[in-house]
Amino acid sequence: MLLPIALAVVALGACDTGGPQIPEPPGPEQPTTPSQPSTPQQPTTPTPPTTGTTGAAAPPGTIAYARGGAIRLVNADGSSDRALWQVPNASLAATIGGLAWRPDGTELAFSSDHEMATSWYERDIYVVSADGARLRRLTNAPALDALATFPKGTVTVRVQNLTGDAGPYFVYVLGAPAPQQVTIPAASSRALTFTNVADLGNVAQPVVVINGTNRWFGDAVADVQGGRSVDAGSLVVTAFGGIPHYGADVPFWRADGQRVGFIGSPTCNLMQVAATPPAGPSQSRLLDPAVFGATCAVDWGPTAATADQIVYVDERRFVDAGEVQFFRVAESARSAGSPLLTVGRYPRITDVRWLPDGSGFLFARTNDLLDQAVNIHEYVFATKAERQITNFTGSFVRQFSVSPDGQQIAFERVTDLKGPSDLWVVRRDGTGARLLVRDARAPAWNPRLR
Repeated sequence: MLLPIALAVVALGACDTGGPQIPEPPGPEQPTTPSQPSTPQQPTTPTPPTTGTTGAAAPPGTIAYARGGAIRLVNADGSSDRALWQVPNASLAATIGGLAWRPDGTELAFSSDHEMATSWYERDIYVVSADGARLRRLTNAPALDALATFPKGTVTVRVQNLTGDAGPYFVYVLGAPAPQQVTIPAASSRALTFTNVADLGNVAQPVVVINGTNRWFGDAVADVQGGRSVDAGSLVVTAFGGIPHYGADVPFWRADGQRVGFIGSPTCNLMQVAATPPAGPSQSRLLDPAVFGATCAVDWGPTAATADQIVYVDERRFVDAGEVQFFRVAESARSAGSPLLTVGRYPRITDVRWLPDGSGFLFARTNDLLDQAVNIHEYVFATKAERQITNFTGSFVRQFSVSPDGQQIAFERVTDLKGPSDLWVVRRDGTGARLLVRDARAPAWNPRLR
């Protein structure tokens, strides 16, 4: 029996990761199987643009970044800026974000909305090989061009409109080759038939109705059968039932490379999906938001010893106490325990990343509610000490990535948290801030030094 799809909406808090943030989708649960540098001051205005390093030897490695619907690579010294992958239809206003290298450096995970019309989600998690040659969709697998190999069936569904907006609406069944565009007058319904729908196996293939940024779904699911016609039931479109920007963003890898975590939007639920998933919506919950809260800033432990450890930000005290708390928990934990760090004065957190050796983590935050800057800070597990690395004023750090040796940080730098960014690099001791690439976002430092 196929279970109906349920929604869970939780309140948003203080995190701002610079991208879209999903109620929990259905699917089977995945098995659950820290000397500190000094703190010199940074210049309060951006230094002159440069794409090279001065003084010390150039840092090693390759950094991936996003620009519109393209992923590019650049050497850490600013040289050899080249293309890696581009969305198939460049005419679409698609955006790529949340880049993260597999721990062995062989694949790059990212979020993209280039298949938003042919998926349950607005944004899905994809991986592309390090040479850009092979693309796979992890959430709601597979990607559209991989449906050709599956048996095909027919799906019927009825869509009822209880709003005053006749549309047009786009209706899609997961596995279909394309959506259907329909106009549905208020207080009426339309019966639709989808042919050549891929049979993804013994899995619920949801029906979704799309209008603008909103998506409606629920009890209408299909158990597609090759060579047969099946009824997915009915889907009701209500005035306040649409979920805006329903999707997956900000992927991050488990140290063994077997799973990818991600943040579900718009409610910042913490989810996971297998690195080689079965067909259909196999993503599942990583941490229970009822116990651990919703989070928009999280990372998995980087070493074998910390592979089952998660550092995340809990914002549930933000509204009442002006605090956010950092926790470190095991995947199998049933409670959060005591916080590692509590930050007050209504801070805004934009990102958090473990140090590659597992000794602590970096995070980017404002110092208080009215602070006009976001700076990078460090927390060390052994000493329980926090220190501020950068000292920018009038600019903000959003997403960032740490070099494999832990000594350099590539980061988005902006003058408006919602505006376009440039990529900068700074040493972990706070010195040597330099421009790397203009008009770029979502840096990801390849863990392989090459």
